[in-house]
Amino acid sequence: MTLITITSSFGSGGESIARRVSEQLGVELFDDLKLQERILALGISKAELEDLDEKAPGLLDRLFTNKPSIYLDSLGSVVYDIASQGQGVIIGHAAQHFLKDFHCAFHVMIHASAETRSKWLTQERNMNEKESIKLIRKMDMRYKEFIHYGFQRDWNDFSGYDLVINMDKISTDLAVKVIADMSTSEEVKECSLNALQKMEISSLQRKVDAAIIKSRLVHPFGTVNVEVTGKGKVHLTGLAYSRDIKKNIESVVKDVPGVLEVISDLSVMPNNVYD
Repeated sequence: MTLITITSSFGSGGESIARRVSEQLGVELFDDLKLQERILALGISKAELEDLDEKAPGLLDRLFTNKPSIYLDSLGSVVYDIASQGQGVIIGHAAQHFLKDFHCAFHVMIHASAETRSKWLTQERNMNEKESIKLIRKMDMRYKEFIHYGFQRDWNDFSGYDLVINMDKISTDLAVKVIADMSTSEEVKECSLNALQKMEISSLQRKVDAAIIKSRLVHPFGTVNVEVTGKGKVHLTGLAYSRDIKKNIESVVKDVPGVLEVISDLSVMPNNVYD
């Protein structure tokens, strides 16, 4: 089985390389469109997705809404769900960071200098050099802020990748060959059943977390802890503000796709807790 994440700096040709790798290996490509379709299927609206997709939320979003957390949980759920299949090529969307502890995945970074990326953009998008450099800087900052917000990691830290390719020196053809050859080597493609099951559990965990956050049923003074204890089994602990809210939270969790059983040990706050 071959699971590859390909991250690329803006304008470095990562999408084209990922597409060719998936074709050469005969595995599914999970590009921007496919990932967005899966996130939308979880209940994120198209407007919210366009507003938050790989962009660090503004201060007001962080303080007064749950949208950033919902988006990250939904995105994480989709990435883990793909990983549980054990094969495919995922382009961007912080997949490498979600799967940093998933040893079955082969993480690739495609990088190029601003000068090289500017040349490609002027050719592909009919932009002048000044415009292309400005766009590169804007997108680099956007990705940097998103990764820092969502994962507390430095976008420029390449230590989490198994392979870094500098497109200043490497041709697209060679990059495709190197990725395909390395990802199918015995050392890389070996994956245990336990690792795949762990991804299934992580995916369901993220789905349930996102559903609870989106429901807005958790009172500021309450808390709900979610633990996926097995295939489709969810254990709830913590505090609900009332009996009705407790029932509603349990109902929300039961309706999450993939949930087969809910064990609830949620406690209800005493009526006089604020007296």
